Parts: sequence; C-alpha cells; structure tokens
Amino acid sequence: MNDPYLTDHFHPLAQASAAILQALRDDESSPTGDLYKRLVSSGSSRYHPSIHGGEGGKQQQHPSDTSFKTINDTSAAPSSHLLHSHSIPLPPPIAQAIPSAKISSFMGLSPQANLVWVACDGTLYLWRYGSSADANERGESGDAAAGVGGRVEWGGVPTVNRGNSMEDVCSFSVGSGQCVVGVGVVRPKKGVFKPSVQWCIAISTPSEVILCALQSTEDDMLRLTPTRFILPTDNIPMISIRGTTEGRIFMGGCDGCLYEMNYEGQQKKTIVSPGDIEEAIDDYFDGSGELVLDTKSSNDVMSGGKRVLSALTFGSLDDTRDQTRRRKCRKINHSSVAGGFSSMVPGVLVRAAVGMFGSSTEAGARKGGPIVSLVLDEERKCLYTLGANGIICTYDLLDTMTKDTNSPPRLASVMDSVATAKLYLESVSCGRMYPPVTTQSIQLGTITFPGGINSAQAGVGGMDGAREILKRHDREVRSGNHSGSTSKNPREMTNSAGMLHPVSIHLVAGIESKSLTLVAVTGGGLRYYLSSLSSSVITSAQASQGSFDYTARGNDSKLARTRPAKKMTFCHIRAPPPYTSSDGSNGGVKIEVAPSTTNMLRSGSASGFPPGIHSNPIPAGGDGRKGDVVKGYYAKDVFVLALDVEKSNNSTARGTESRDYYSQDSGDKKKSIGGNALVVALSDTAARIVDTNNTTANTAITAHNSNNDPTRTSGGISEIAILPMCGIRGASSAVLPGGTTFDISSQNSNQSSLMNLYVNSETPSDSDLQIGLVPAFTPPKMKSRRTNPTPGASSAIVAPNQGRGVISSALSTLSNFLRSGQGYGYQVTSASGSSGGVQPSATYRVSRRHGCDSLGFSSSSAEIVTRPGLRANASRPTTPKAARLPTWLITPSAAPMSFQSSMHLNPPGSDSVLVLNAGGLHFFVNSSILNNLASVLMRSSNVAKDESLRNFFTSYGYAEGCAMCFALITSSSSNSNLRNKAEQAALTHARNPSYKLIGTGDGRDPLSAYQFTPSSLYNGLVKFSSRLMRPCWHKAAVVVTEGKPIQSKHSLYSSYYSAVPAKVELLLDDVTLDEIRRPLILLQEMMKKTFVPVVSSVPGASKTRTDSMDVDDDLNSGEGGLYTTALLNQSRAAQRGNNQPHDLTADELRKSAYQKEDRNMHSLYRLWSRTIQMLNLMAILKYAHSSPALPVVQWGLIHGLTFHQLVTTFEGQQRIEALLNALFSQSENTLISDISIEDSQIADMLSKQCYLFFSSASRLTYLGFKSARDALSKSSLPELRKSLSRKAASYLRAAARHWHDPALVVGRLAANTSNSWQEIAQSVIDNGSPLALAAGELMKLENSEGVADVCLICASNFGGAKVQRDVSKELGETPIEGMFDWEKGLYQQPPAEKITNATGTYSSSTQIVVSGIKTTPSDALKACHSILFYYISKLLGQGGDQRLAIDLLRVCASSTDVKFLRQLYDQLLTTNNVDTLIRIDSSTLESWLNEKKDADLLFKYYSFHGRNVVAGDVMRTLALETNDKIPVAQRIEYLTRAANAFAAALQNPLPNEQTSDLNSRIIQINEQLDVATIQQQILTTVLSSKNTDLDQEKMDALSFSLVSVSGLYNDYAAHLNLFDICLVIMETCRENDPPTIEKLWKSIICEELLPCCTTSRVAFEYLSEMRDSSIVQEEIIFGENVADTVSQFDNGSWIPHLRATVTGLGRKLYGKGADYTFPIDLLLEIFEGLRQVLSRNSNETSHSWPAQIMVDVGVPYYTIMAIYEGFRISNFSGMGSQLQSFSLMAELLEMWLSEAQSSSEFSSSGNSASMQLTRAINHERLLDHIDSLTVALEGIAEDDFSSTELVYSRLIEVRDTILRNFR
Repeated sequence: MNDPYLTDHFHPLAQASAAILQALRDDESSPTGDLYKRLVSSGSSRYHPSIHGGEGGKQQQHPSDTSFKTINDTSAAPSSHLLHSHSIPLPPPIAQAIPSAKISSFMGLSPQANLVWVACDGTLYLWRYGSSADANERGESGDAAAGVGGRVEWGGVPTVNRGNSMEDVCSFSVGSGQCVVGVGVVRPKKGVFKPSVQWCIAISTPSEVILCALQSTEDDMLRLTPTRFILPTDNIPMISIRGTTEGRIFMGGCDGCLYEMNYEGQQKKTIVSPGDIEEAIDDYFDGSGELVLDTKSSNDVMSGGKRVLSALTFGSLDDTRDQTRRRKCRKINHSSVAGGFSSMVPGVLVRAAVGMFGSSTEAGARKGGPIVSLVLDEERKCLYTLGANGIICTYDLLDTMTKDTNSPPRLASVMDSVATAKLYLESVSCGRMYPPVTTQSIQLGTITFPGGINSAQAGVGGMDGAREILKRHDREVRSGNHSGSTSKNPREMTNSAGMLHPVSIHLVAGIESKSLTLVAVTGGGLRYYLSSLSSSVITSAQASQGSFDYTARGNDSKLARTRPAKKMTFCHIRAPPPYTSSDGSNGGVKIEVAPSTTNMLRSGSASGFPPGIHSNPIPAGGDGRKGDVVKGYYAKDVFVLALDVEKSNNSTARGTESRDYYSQDSGDKKKSIGGNALVVALSDTAARIVDTNNTTANTAITAHNSNNDPTRTSGGISEIAILPMCGIRGASSAVLPGGTTFDISSQNSNQSSLMNLYVNSETPSDSDLQIGLVPAFTPPKMKSRRTNPTPGASSAIVAPNQGRGVISSALSTLSNFLRSGQGYGYQVTSASGSSGGVQPSATYRVSRRHGCDSLGFSSSSAEIVTRPGLRANASRPTTPKAARLPTWLITPSAAPMSFQSSMHLNPPGSDSVLVLNAGGLHFFVNSSILNNLASVLMRSSNVAKDESLRNFFTSYGYAEGCAMCFALITSSSSNSNLRNKAEQAALTHARNPSYKLIGTGDGRDPLSAYQFTPSSLYNGLVKFSSRLMRPCWHKAAVVVTEGKPIQSKHSLYSSYYSAVPAKVELLLDDVTLDEIRRPLILLQEMMKKTFVPVVSSVPGASKTRTDSMDVDDDLNSGEGGLYTTALLNQSRAAQRGNNQPHDLTADELRKSAYQKEDRNMHSLYRLWSRTIQMLNLMAILKYAHSSPALPVVQWGLIHGLTFHQLVTTFEGQQRIEALLNALFSQSENTLISDISIEDSQIADMLSKQCYLFFSSASRLTYLGFKSARDALSKSSLPELRKSLSRKAASYLRAAARHWHDPALVVGRLAANTSNSWQEIAQSVIDNGSPLALAAGELMKLENSEGVADVCLICASNFGGAKVQRDVSKELGETPIEGMFDWEKGLYQQPPAEKITNATGTYSSSTQIVVSGIKTTPSDALKACHSILFYYISKLLGQGGDQRLAIDLLRVCASSTDVKFLRQLYDQLLTTNNVDTLIRIDSSTLESWLNEKKDADLLFKYYSFHGRNVVAGDVMRTLALETNDKIPVAQRIEYLTRAANAFAAALQNPLPNEQTSDLNSRIIQINEQLDVATIQQQILTTVLSSKNTDLDQEKMDALSFSLVSVSGLYNDYAAHLNLFDICLVIMETCRENDPPTIEKLWKSIICEELLPCCTTSRVAFEYLSEMRDSSIVQEEIIFGENVADTVSQFDNGSWIPHLRATVTGLGRKLYGKGADYTFPIDLLLEIFEGLRQVLSRNSNETSHSWPAQIMVDVGVPYYTIMAIYEGFRISNFSGMGSQLQSFSLMAELLEMWLSEAQSSSEFSSSGNSASMQLTRAINHERLLDHIDSLTVALEGIAEDDFSSTELVYSRLIEVRDTILRNFR
C-alpha cells in the first residue's frame, strides 16, 4: 500500500505543520483578537461582572458591586480580575516635601526606568522603588512584602515582583528657582554620554529645559547630574516631554506647538572593551557606505591600539575640531513653517512668520491649546499630541524617501476630537444608518461606523445613551467650559476635561489592532477609538470584517502601510460602565444600569448590562466644568478610570493643586486621606447567553459547550467591569487612599524578548509560504593569515587584494579582530595562532544582536547604499551578496490576537497596573483566566466532577480549556500537584474524535462522505503548540549579511581594500531559546508518559519489530487505536448514531476516527521532537562557532530559513546535514590538524540532543575522520595504523550510504556546470565535500580500496548501481538513549517518490533538490565518479604510486555499475593511460571497445591478453571493410598488424587453434598487403601529379578501398603510364613478359632523359632508336638548344636522376623472386650504350655509373662481371673497342676491391663486397678469371700500346691486391 504517511517521513511533519498553521491563523482571526474586528462585530458590547472562580461555580464579586446581582447573568462565566497586590508609600523625603509645596506639585511614573518622579515647586525628586527587602525594612504589611522576590506559583494570590534593584532617592533643584512644569524620563543619544548613563531626565521650567544625566554609582546609588545641555524656552513652558529609543526628545509647549530638543555631543568616541567594538561593528553594518580610515600622519597610523580602532569605526584620529567644539543644544519648532531655522531666529519672529505663512493644518494644531500629552508609536514611527482643547495631532517621524527616522516630524493630520465626537453622537442619537460627512473641515476626523449603526449605538447605550451624553456635554458648555479650562496653571489644564474632552490618549499597539492606532479617554470616561492610517486601510478592514486575507500579501512594507493619513478616522465611542457616585461618600461608587439604557434590557436578553452615563445633576457649589475622570489608562485590553468621587465637595476657591491630595472637614483641617475610585474594564472572551430577540448578533460565534444552551462568544467589545480596590479601607470601600491619582501605567512596558517575538509574528500568507527556501550564501574564501612569529611582535595580516605600500597596524588590527570569528573571548590586538604562525581566517562573525531583541534583525539585510563621496577610482572586488529577505520575514508585523492566547507567557504577577498618588505607589495584578483555572484545580477534590472546572471548558471552549491545562502543565510556575490535576482535567474533557456525515461521498472511499472532527484534546494540543512555537516558527533562524568593505582614504593607503567577514544574526538568544524549548520538552515528556501507544511506534505501520503499536491489535478488538484510559471509557459509553450509512457502522466510524486521531497525535509528537532538537542544534552551533578549535560553522547554508522550513522540509534537512558534515569534515581546510576535544564534545551533544538532524551520515562521518586522524598519527606503529585505517574506511563506507543530499556531496554551494571531470573533482575538493575529504584521508592512509568503496557507495544514492553491504567492511551505528526504533534513520533519506522509480534509479536527474543550491543528483553522481578519476589519474601520473593505482583500479573495475565503468574507460583513454586500460580483463571493457569502434584499442586489448587470432581478425576485418571510407594507408596498417598478430599466434598458439589455418591466413594477408602497398604507391603518385584524368569514382576507389591487382595495372598504372608501378605489379604477380618488361624499362629511361637536345649525331640516333621502342614519345632535338627549353644530353646532368630512379625501382624488383622484372643485361646494355655515346661526344670516359647502379640495386659483383664478360665475348657494340671492354672490367674489379677493402671485416651481411669477393675467390675462381683476362688482353691488337699496357697493369694490380689482402 502506497501510504505517504508511512513512505514519506516528512508527510507527518507536513500534516502537523498544516495544523499548526491553521491554529496560528485561528488565533489571529479570533473574534476577540483585532480590536477593530470587535468594533465591526455588531454584538451587544456589554459589561459583565467579574467571576474569577470559586467553589461550586459561585460568583465571587466585589462586595460593593451589589448592582450586579440585579442583572440577569445566569451564565456565570469565570473571568480575569484585577486585584490589589501591594502598596509602597512614598519615601519620607518626598512625602514630607509634598505638603510643603508653595506653588505646585505633581508626579509621574516611568516604569521602564523603575522610577517615580515628584516635582515640588523648583525641586525634582527621583525615587527608584526597590525590592521586597526594602519594604520589610520600612515595616510594610505582609500583603505588600510577601512573595515579592520569589517565584509565584499559579493558583495563588498574584503578587508583583519588583525586581532586585535597591531603593534610592535623589533630587535636583533648579538653579533659577523657577517651578518645574514638565518632566520627561528619556533615553540618551548614543555616543554622547558614558555607557553608565542609561537614562536622562529632561526638566522643564517656564524659561528653560535642563537635561540631566542619571546614572548609578558603583554602590548602586542614584546620581542625577546636570549637563551643559540647557535650552531656553522663550517663555513657552514645555509641560509634556517624551523621548524616543534613539534619544530624540520631543516637547509639547503651552502654545500648542511641538518642539524638539536637539543636542549633540563631542564626536570623539572611545572604545574601551571588545564589547564596544562588537557594537561598533554592528553599527557599521547597519549604516551605509564603507568603513574608512582618514588620517594625515603615518605615525598616528602605525601607533595602533584602541585609539586607532576608534578612528576606524567613528572617524578621524586627528580632527582637532572635536577637542574644541562645544556641545550643541537647540530647540526646533516642528509645528511651524519655519522648521529648521526656528532655532536660529527669535521666537517672536517665528510666531509672526507662522501666523502669516502657516497652513490650515498647522493653524488647527495651534488651536488645540497647550499640549498636555505626547504619545510615541515606535512601531509605526508616529507621534501623537493631545491639546488641552481636545485637538489631537499626528506627526510622521519617518522620511518615506530615505527611510530615516531622525528626520523632522511631519504634521500629518489634526482632529478636533470634541467636535468630531459630537457629530458622531448626534448621528447615533438620531439613528442615522450612515456616518456624517466631514470633508468640509480639515479639523474634523473622518467618521465611520465599522459595525454599522447597531454597533455604534451599542457602544454608547443606544440612542438614548447618546442623547444623555450630549446633554451632559451641553450642561458643561452652558456652565462655561466651552474650550476647556480657563485656568492659567498648565498643570491645572490637564485635569479639567469635560464629558467629551480627552484627558489622555493611549497607543493601540499592533498586537491589538492593525487598523486602530489610538484610544482617547475623556473626562466623562468615554473611549474614542481612532485611527491615523489611510482611509484605504480602514475601508479594507471594514470590508473584510477586520480579518486578514491569507491568500496573498501586498507589496507595501509594514512602514508603508502604517503611514499616517491627512485626516484621522473616528471609528467608535464606547461609554464606561454605568457607575454613580452622586452622594459623594467613599462607599458611594457603585455600578448600576443607567436609566437611558434600561430599554436595552429585556426578559431573556443577553447577559451583562450595556454601557451608559448616569444623568447626575450638578450639585450646588460643584464644578460643572469637570468630568468625573481624573486619570484614564488604556493598554492591552485593560481600561482603568480614576474617578473624582469628591467632586461635589470640591470648592473652586481652593488655591493650590496640592490640596486635592486630602479630604477636609468644614474647619479646613485635614481629616483623613481621601482618594479616587478606580473603575476597571477587562476584555471578555467567554461564551454567554445569546439575546435571541436581537437580530443584530449575526456575527457571534457558536457556543463551545456540549449542551444546546443559547450561548455564544460575545460580539462587539465585551468587557468585565470591576472595582479592584475592594477591601483596602474596609469591606465597602471603593476608594484608593492617597488623594488625586497622578499617573496610571503598566508595571513595565519593556516586554521580554520572547513576548516581543510572540507579538510580532503575523502569519505568512499562502503566497509567501510557496516561495520556497531562500538561496544559501557562500562567503568569498579568505586566505589564511600568518601572524608574526616573533614573540611580542604586533599582529598583522596580508589582506586579499591589498594595495601598495605598508598596511597600517590600525587596519591590520581591526581586520584581525574581525576575522578572528566571534568577538567572545578574543583580544583586540592579537589572536593566538599555531606554531607556524598560521591562523584560520573566519568567514563568518556572529553578531551580539539577535532577532528577538526589541529592534529585531538589523537593517544590514537590506540593500546597502554607498556613501556619497567615496573614492570612485578605487578598485573593488566583487563580493557575493546574501539573498535579501522579504520584509515580512525580517520584520514581521504584529499579529492582533486575543489576550488569552498569550496567557502562558505572563506568569502570575507579571501583568500588573501601577497607580501613583500621594499615598504612594499601588500595584494591581491581573489575576488572569489561567490563574483562576489554576485556583479551581488546586481547590478541586474531584477533577472529573467539578462543576466550577467544567464552567471553564463550557465558557471558553473545550479546546481552549485543554490548551489552558497544557499551559499549566508546562509552566515553570506550576507545582507537580497542579500539573497532575491539569493533565487529568484535559483528559477528562478531551471529547472523542468522530466522523460526521456531510454528503454522499465519491463512491470509492466510504469515508469521503464524512467529515472528521478531532478531539478537543488534540485541538487543545495543537492550539497550545502553535502558541509555543509562534515566536520562532515562521521566522528566519539565521540572517547572514555579506562582509562589507573597508577602505582607507589616506593617500598612502588609498589602494588598501579588504572586507570584514559576513555578519551572522541569530533569531534567538540563549534565554529566549530556552524559554521556547522548555515547555515543548515538558509536552514531549507528557506525551511519552501518557500516550505511550501513539509515540512508541508509527500508527498503521506493519509489525516488523517488537515495539509496534498496540493499535494494530486493538483494531480487531473493537476499541480502535485509543491512546488513553479516559478516552477508552468514553468510547465504551458512546451510543451509536442514528444517521449512519449502511456501508459503515458506528463501530467502524469510531475505529477510523481513532486511527486518524492516533496519526494526528503521532505527527504532532514528531513535530515537537524535531522542533526541540532544532532549538538544541541552534544552541550547539552557536557554541561551536565560539570555540576557536572548531571549524567554521557554515551559517550561509541556513541563511533566511525559517524554523518551519528547517523542521518540516526535506530541503531544510539537507541544508542542516550539509552544515553538520562540513563542521566535522573541514578540519584540514581550517588548519586544524587533529580532531580536538571540542569536536568530540560537540559530536556527543549532537548525537544525543539532535539525532534527528545529526544524522547517521554525520555521526559516521565524524567517527570515520576521527579514526583516520588517529591512524595518521600512528606512523611508527604500522599494524595499528592499518587497523585504524580499516576502521576509518568502515565508518566512512557506512556514512556514504546516508549521503543522499546532492549539495552535500558536491560541496559547499559548488554547483558544477562543467563537463570536465578534472574541474568537477577540483571544485568538489576545494569546496569541502565530505566525500572528497573522506577520499583524501583514506588516500593518505593508502587505503585505495576504501576510497573506491566510499565513492561507489555514495554514487549508488544518486543513480549508480547498488553496492551490497559487506558487514565485514562496514560498522553499524551506536544506539542512542531515548531514541525510538522508528526514529532510526528517520528523515535521512528523501521521500519515496524522490528516491526511486520503477527501475530503481533516481527519478529525476534534473530536479533541484535544494532551493538556491543548484545541485542535482546528476551533479552528485558526477562528483562521486570524478573523485575516483582524480585519484586514478594522479596515481598513474608521473611520480604516482603505481601499486595504489592498480589496487584502486581493481576495485573500480569490479563494480557492477556499467555506466561508471564506461566513464572509467573514457577517463583512462583521455588521460593517455591506454596501457593501463587494456590491462583490465573485462567483458564490459570488450563491449565498450567494440562500441567505440577503435580498432587500435581493441587490437591492443586482445593482443595484451594473448588473444592474437581475434586481434588479427579485428585488423583484417577492418582492413577489408567495404562500407566505410578507410584510407588505403590505414588499411595497409591494419593488414600489417593482422599479419603480425597471426604470426604471433603461430608462435604461441592457444588451444583449439589450427597451425595450418594460421599459415594460410598469413600467406593471404601478405599477398593482400603487397597489392595494397602498390595501390598506396599509385595513390601517392596520383596525388603528387597535377594532371590526371581519373574520374572521382576511380579516385575514391583508389583512395579508400582495396583495388584488385588487375584493376591496379589496367585502370591505374598502365592507364596513367606509371611504368615503375607496372613493373612492381608484374613482380608481385610473377608475370614474366620480356617484351613488355623491356618496353617498360625503356619507357622509364626515356622519361628520365627526354625531352633533350644533343649535338652528337650518334647520340641523337641512339636516343631516337630507344624512344621508338618505348611508350614515351618525347622530343629529341639535334643541334644547339637556342631557347634552352630542354635539358642538354651532352653535359650528362641526367645521370644522377637516372641512377636514382633505376636504383630505387631495382631495389623493389630485384631479389624478390622475379628478377626478370629487372633485366640486368638489358639495362647494362642500355646504360653502357648511353655512357659510350656520351663519352664520344665529350671525349671523356665518364665514371662507371652503370655498374654502380647495379651494385646499388644489390646485383652481385660477379654477376655484373659475368654480364660484362658476355658483352666482351659477343663483341657488344656498346662496349666500343675490345680494349674498352677490358678497361670496363678492370674498372669493375677495382670498384669491387675498393668496396671490399672499405667494408667491415666483421660485417654480418652475407652480401657485402668483401664477402662476395671472398666467395668469388674461393668458389668462382676469380683469380683464374683475372689471369685469363690478362692473357686475352695480351692477344689483342691495339694501336694504342700505352692504353693497353695501362689496362694490363690495372688487372695485375687488382690480382696482386687480392693476393695480399684476401688470401
């Protein structure tokens, strides 16, 4: 069965990952997630009482909340609650200073700095509130001190941990004595102050702003130091101050303008530690351009040291201006057209210019009155201001062109919130369906009704509620508060807001909403939901009902989507809980239904009560201008109002604001501390009773409970209304003691790294997920650097591509530091090296910055812009760039989610609210739903039957209830008892999986008609798992940025150019990684313990081992694959459904459902395991990188890959395997000669903690290299060396079976496009392929057999022939503790469809396995073979080890891989190792040679192996081939080699070879060879002749085929007058035809002589007679040749040519058995005749050349002499007179004797002159013959006696010489 769940190891991971993705998106699309979505939902928007758990499900309410009991709220859903944790009184110095204030006093909170500031007249006090020890010393109550410092467990009373800092107080008095009107706690600018200054305090007075530095001394005491940064305000008090994280300081003036305090420090900066350098390098990466050195003196450059490093990073060394330039500080007005020059022009002129030239928007901003509040939106890069008149302005801090956040703020929009709210309410009160249009005014916001008119009415208590609010506003207006307070005190303005006037504005973070940006709280407790974003964003959100489209993502970046629009959008108004405090008593604050909203409550309507405002009359003497709200707070779904319950008793005649701290009696004496009542609203997500009569609730979500109760998740903004101060001053008190509330804030807005990741984790869209893996990055190779070996000498490097001259110590030092790897533990000036001074040069540097930091990944992952003014003529090498990552991956947007999705990240006490008044600092902790669940569990005695516990599951859903239980199980704040009960609760309420009939199905699979519903247990696991993995799941684990260049600007070093190593930024730091990993480990342990059958084996797998799943047996038992006893009991109690189809019974459906559930659970377990091990791997890799003894971690391989991709994809697995193999197989490349201790430690950690990633290949590879290195170190112990060598080969053979990744085998990003095996092999070796390194190590050990086996085994993974496992040569794997059997080898091979096809070969040779690494299986196969070819060629080359070469070839030749063998043969052939090739005795080679049709190779192969007959047949067959055009010369060679082969076979015959047959073959071939030789001569003659009349057919036949001998003679030789060839043919054919032979010879002689001229009549006649008897008919001229056109016969110049022609031809004919073709007598007769004729004409006797010709041909002397003797006897006329005959014979004898004497005495030639002479003397009676000649000479009668006497003496001399020397 082809079940992908079983065949594809990554299929279960993909299934679990899909479930996780859906769960992530479910959290984001929750109806209670995005705040705007809740506005769109037209629900009831009710308030509900706080129910935080209890016995029997009873509601626990505030004692004063008596009005709640009148509300019909039968659902009683448990909810979160805000509880008082403790209070810390103000320190005595501050408490004593407040009452003594003469003019004003106020205070504020800065939780980020852990500070409270108090301004009393001209003195500012700073109080750092401390730990519990300080509280105990002051005698605080146990409630305040208990549990503050230790770990708080779930289920108890939450308390706030105040940290470990020591409490301290410091103060600062303004020198001018003016009152402090504004205070801001701000971050300092980078590089201006010392590192110890973490905060600055901006203190504003009416005339100036003073910046003070706040630092902690060595004894942890606060010190507030004023700086020189003092700014005049031009008498415009700055009453609100806010700073950015970059150190910018914005101020709100009383004139309604926004100002900035811009200060600059000295440019000179000093680096004092490696950490500072690391930070500076990160800054350099984040910047643009190139790091430069700008010095004027080479002495300064050569001085080196940290000062140089400072100059390298921050600027010039010798810029004297930095030493004299004073610190600058200026004020910039950003609300005026003057802009930047406002700091240089007097304020009066600026204001005049603004009045004349300012825009309407700027004018509207100034009408807002004093800016009482500034809110910074660091996420969206915006600034919001609130004016005392209710004007809200939006400023854009981002320059959209340059992306610069330090650009001047741009005023984007202005909105009159009061006027806009009034229009909104008027439209709602009239029941208009559409919002009013406000385009007529720039100061009115754009009004929208996100959820329609119904949602708008629900927010304010209906139409009547809107009317009541308008009435309250009208009364305020009539009482004189038309535009806010008339007070001249700036601080009084902030607390004088009316019903519609905002008292504060609060940021809506991206985690809360994608569309809303601001919430304004008014004096009447109203909340305005506002958005500064463009109308297109709002329109899109409204159209999509606030949901996110996951199909695609827009191209705009996050910052582009969040740019503020020209008009602010007014989205919604929500009224507060209907409180009343009309009686003015402390206990009079209560919540009851407002009369205007009673008509919204009907019988049977939804639970809770609508928001509304009570119509309270203005008491006599009361202040009708003020609202009830003194202070408002909103953040993260927490809404707090501080109500002035004593407003009715407050007299307007009070002189100072300080009196508001206390309640007074009629005698104006202090009676007791009064205070404000706090009303709190918390977000509610519980399912409640549905208003069945309300047709507007159409977007509510179906209930979670199992009954049919009409409960739904609350629509709209449903909240819990509570009074948290109950019980502090009595059971009925609702007032917070301490007077007026001055500030409300969260404990600390600096969220943890984990929370930061969790918040900014918007799920990628479908199109984003389909992009695939980011291409890997390979940094340029850096040459190893050599340190100065001299002790104490400065460290220097020779940088690649360096310029001329000496490189400065500064650049060298910086480069050394950068290239030394990670900065941890390294000194700046030098780094230790090897004994030879050689050090590895790092290619990566891990930054100290992490993606989980508040700033996220650095901007260096974006394109780098070169700094203007850089030297354009500098030569810059091209540097590879890392792939740029998309914005959603590098800086993901915030994902709005329900608060309950992140409860597991907020342990008890972490989510708290701080309230500050004169009574001190009051801490309120949010007792979350999770903590309340823990309380119920801890109190429960019977978890299965506890109704209170069940209430949690029915209220929030069974899946969510299970998820909360798992959160408690995995929390470090849970004890063992709570964990056990939480696990029991989850299992009890798990609910069974099921199939539900939904259709008819597809007719093939019965289950296709059913829809599967998982159990709530599984859904809860998935839900909670997604929340645990959300912080990292779809984020890049590693981001790599290529190294940036360093260049010197100094002329001396202008050509210096280098590059820093590539920067690596990890997503997780150590703490965050552990926070993610720890709960996953606990989940994994829980599943191992509880769900044993699910995790112990693969569900549905066949039983091949003893640990197979029990589910396989249970399937036949009728219980299905049930994984817990609880579910088994539930299954047995289940009843069969009534609507089951006939073909599937209820039992069958139940079994199928549990089988699917088992697989789902198993898949989830796999995902956890992989994720945990991936986190372990990242931690180990970070440790490995920091160790100098370990190789470089190839971070670029996983650049940009998300945890999801690394965990769930095969390609991600390949990248990891490539990285790990490189880590353990590149030691040589990093100059580490031996396996270090760190190597072993890392390998051990990986094998135990990351065995799903550190594969068998990696482990075996490491062990193989370790054994190889051990063997190399044992050179003195040969036996041990051999043993270790065999062990290394065994490990590496086993490892090679697991190398399935082409990119791994080919090498580090070395995609081979070349077809040359040399280039492939060299590339693979250079790029660190583990296969190449393994082969290299084994070759060092001379283990050639291991080399061949490893390469061929690896090749079998990519299409090569399978190599059978030899257990004697391959070592097995060591069992790993904790690993299941089914996990062995898991994920180490590609999915089944990628491994083999039907024929067992790799299915696709062109598939790119790893995205970005274009290596295919075909590339890997080539690499395996090329490595073998490389070593074979190397060993066979000059200086190679022939023995190793033969051993290596022997193993390779024994392979069954025919394709490889053929490539091997080709390689040997191309490298000219033919002799080696033919030594291989293989039928494959024989077939290959036959297919190659290389007769030479085939002949040599057969000849070498003694198969001569076959070799001869090959040559003969090829020579006689008629179909191919084979040149005649080649055919002759083939025939010759065939003849030689047959001759060799005759000498050494093989069995069954007949000798007679060989002889006949030899004779036949020799005859054919003779004819072919003649044909070649004809061809040569024809080709050398310019004039031939052969047609093309005959020419082709002559050139490329063997022509018969008759054809040669008739068609070519005779036809072309090739007389010599004719004679050769006659000689070959033994044709004796004297007339023809004579004619042919005469024709040959005539060709040499004619045409010619002669003056001799005798010569003319002689030549004419010879011509006439020949075939040649050339002209003979008699007389003088006037024209000199022909040769002269008479000068004898023709003799050499004739001699050469006859001699050459004669040698071919004479002595071959057909001497008649060379008629000696005829030729001598003709030659002597020519000689005689010539001598007559010249009167000279020429040399005896006729005889010499015969001698040169090889005619014996005696034969020549006999012919001459015959001429004498016959009186041949050509001899002249008889004396002439004797003279010629004497001449011949002299020539013979002379040659005999000059020849070697020991000549072995039997036909030499001396041998002939000796034989003639002894056998031919030569001396007698000479004597007879002398006698005959005496008998002739000659007139010339002297001539006769001369011939006689010559004969006698010859005779005497013979007698002397040869007798």
